[in-house]
Amino acid sequence: MPLSIHGPGFHASGPVGRGTPPDQNAGGWVPPRNNGPPGKAPSRGEQNDYSQNFVDTGMRPQNFIRELELTNVVEDYPKLRELIQKKDEIVAKSASPPMYMKCNLQEFELSPEFFGTKFDVILVDPPWEEYVHRAPGVADHMEYWTFEEIINLKIEAIADTPSFIFLWVGDGVGLKQGRHCLKKWGFRRCEDICWVKTNKSNATPGLRHDSHTLFQHSKEHCLMGIKGTVRRSTDGHIIHANIDTDVIIAEEPPYGSTQKPEDMYRVIEHFSLGRRRLELFGEDHNIRSGWLTAGKGLSSSNFNAEAYIRNFADKDGKVWQGGGGRNPPPEAPHLVVTTPDIEALRPKSPMKNQQQSISLSLTAANSSNGRPASANPSTPAPWAS
Repeated sequence: MPLSIHGPGFHASGPVGRGTPPDQNAGGWVPPRNNGPPGKAPSRGEQNDYSQNFVDTGMRPQNFIRELELTNVVEDYPKLRELIQKKDEIVAKSASPPMYMKCNLQEFELSPEFFGTKFDVILVDPPWEEYVHRAPGVADHMEYWTFEEIINLKIEAIADTPSFIFLWVGDGVGLKQGRHCLKKWGFRRCEDICWVKTNKSNATPGLRHDSHTLFQHSKEHCLMGIKGTVRRSTDGHIIHANIDTDVIIAEEPPYGSTQKPEDMYRVIEHFSLGRRRLELFGEDHNIRSGWLTAGKGLSSSNFNAEAYIRNFADKDGKVWQGGGGRNPPPEAPHLVVTTPDIEALRPKSPMKNQQQSISLSLTAANSSNGRPASANPSTPAPWAS
């Protein structure tokens, strides 16, 4: 007997229970509301039921977050828009030609002698076992690495001081295992960048059943680690902090693919001014100006160590190498040269003397008012000026 459904939220012409509603895309459609009459905006006690809509259609709640493109995000912030534009310009201008090397990292030993230099940034996207479980039937043929194989990569041999690592770890046991990898490679974990996946183009009605998870996973993590010591107040020629956020909201790749969002490159290039960038486990779609890409999934190679290090050598043909507790000077040729305009626009930590003077002035002002400094909500924080 066919199911009979009636009610103010039911439309006879629409789908029942499964499938994407016709002519209703993620950018403009709003899921049905609970406990509210049709045609009225939600008020207290009624809300859009994005979770039920996900069960019914497969459309994830994050699909309905608007203005995710960078041009839309910065549209109402002219200074941020100008900063991003100028950062992109100097990154593109200083980028070395793209180089890539097809190699089996299980057999190839990472060494500075082979590459001719150590690296400022290392991006690693290993084939975790989790990726196979995520797409049964499609990724069954995928070769994955065990945790022991990943942690035994000689990353510590090719990471300069200071340097940064970005390690994709999936969304399961890789979070814990990735921390062990960073520690073994000589890095301290300092950030956790989260990729929240949308599925606007490939929403699948019905829930995916994965015996290795308790929830429907729709995100991945990238652990960031630092080797050495970098202070944002004094090392502005090495890092530019607080330009991007630690959340990336981007479309997930086709079912079974492990491709990561291109926004990750933008986050790295905006943050680190080191130009010696290496990506491991790369494929053809990862080849990018300013990067050396290495991996078994590449179709060809063009890497030449002599040509590569010429991009970072000084007038004597030497490439800077860290150690001994020293950081590179601002004029080091392997760094992206910043500009006065960028320095005026980018977020910066107050100098120590400035912090002390602000603190003293706030204390004096609030003492005259007979209230503690923390009780004045109209007083901006020192970093807000």
